[in-house]
Amino acid sequence: MWTKESLQKLVKEDFKDYKFILVSNREPFLHTFDKNHKIKCERSVGGVSISFDSIMKATKGTWVAYGGSSADKKVVDENDHIKMPPNNHQYTLRRVWMTEEERKGYYEGFSNEMLWPLCHTAFVRPKFEESDWQKYKLINKRFAEAILEEIKGKKAIVWIQDYQLALVAKYVKEKRPDALVAQFWHIPWPANEIFRICPWKKEILIGLLSNDLFGFHRYYHVDNFLKNVSKELEAKVDYEDLTIDYKNKKIKVGFFPISIDNEDVIRRLRNKDNFQAIIKKYIPFSYNILALGLDRVDYTKGIPNRLFAIEKFLAKNPKYIGKFVYLGIGAPSRSGIAAYKNLNREVNKIVEKINNKFKKNDWRPIIYYNQVFKHQEIIEIMRHGDICLVTPLDDGMNLVAKEYIVANDGNGALVLSEFAGASKELTEAFLINPYDIKGTAKAIQVAIEMPSEEKRKKIAKMKELIKEKNLFRWAGKFLQELARLKKEK
Repeated sequence: MWTKESLQKLVKEDFKDYKFILVSNREPFLHTFDKNHKIKCERSVGGVSISFDSIMKATKGTWVAYGGSSADKKVVDENDHIKMPPNNHQYTLRRVWMTEEERKGYYEGFSNEMLWPLCHTAFVRPKFEESDWQKYKLINKRFAEAILEEIKGKKAIVWIQDYQLALVAKYVKEKRPDALVAQFWHIPWPANEIFRICPWKKEILIGLLSNDLFGFHRYYHVDNFLKNVSKELEAKVDYEDLTIDYKNKKIKVGFFPISIDNEDVIRRLRNKDNFQAIIKKYIPFSYNILALGLDRVDYTKGIPNRLFAIEKFLAKNPKYIGKFVYLGIGAPSRSGIAAYKNLNREVNKIVEKINNKFKKNDWRPIIYYNQVFKHQEIIEIMRHGDICLVTPLDDGMNLVAKEYIVANDGNGALVLSEFAGASKELTEAFLINPYDIKGTAKAIQVAIEMPSEEKRKKIAKMKELIKEKNLFRWAGKFLQELARLKKEK
């Protein structure tokens, strides 16, 4: 079984004398000012940033990321470096800066109003703005310049993360063709019928083909990508070996389903936070069944459909009125984008409507918080949640589903969208089509009423799978493939 130590051994043996560079838009820790104007450090929200903190502790490398919090510049040295994690330094964080105008164009505009809806089948129209594309190129080049400074004079592995940085590999390879560069795309890749509408499709594909290794969570996304390349570029695509020959360079494409650091979740459970105190803080009345929804507030997460399914469930099963409560924790996301503002308003209206329809004395069926919770509190709530509803309309993987399984005390039930990558592994979950409101409502009922022993068996099987297919196995398999490519160069 893969562990932090086996990953360290792989990096030490297969990449001896190589500097390890991880690159992502989001940083693992944020520095902000408290109400007394003192600097405080908080862990970043998000599955990817939490997962890679564990990997960086294992590799002892340098993490290049955007420093966008209010006090981030106050704590770095003259090279924009700071040691991480706080109070237990194990790797270096290199921060990249941008102006607010640059951030809006690169991040809110191109990354999240163009690429995000383009890649997710959630039926939100992408917004194509030439000025956003120019900012995207500018910031990708800035990330590349930071990487080149970090690897100057050294052999290096550069591992780029996700859709915000599609051009970084190209800019790095132009100056350092000897660098070993790989990228993992954490979100879905669309079918060519969708991707072909992008005005900059060829530039994006060429940027990604500058990598030596390019990865996805699922074979379905690999297949879509290979077909995109075949139709848009003069490239030789091998669907059996999953390779692309483009301009005298061979690129390996693969699927590597990401996971979580399950041991870290288990360690957090040992803290034994007082669950009753936590839950009383958020749910001011008694209940018998606790259902959870733990998301960023994003239109891909299927939150309105989930709420309608809860409404349908209660209408069909009135015996649960006064006994069932859904605790929705929606972390604010991309609040500067109109689609997200509209979604927040829509969710609040639906919550109010359903609560008014079913409320009884001080009980109401839905408690909803549009705020960031501490990760430790989330883990403790997961431990005691009777049901977790993970219902995305489209998703690369979804790590909340895996965290819930590991954290839960064994009496819970996972209702999971078949359109989440996690559904391909967590087959013991109650799988649903999130567009099927009636079917989702029925799954909630079945999950509640299934005998405890059956539920415990389902959870136990999924716990064992996640233990075996953990975060370090994911990183190890990816880096093993990169090591193989290194030997062939």
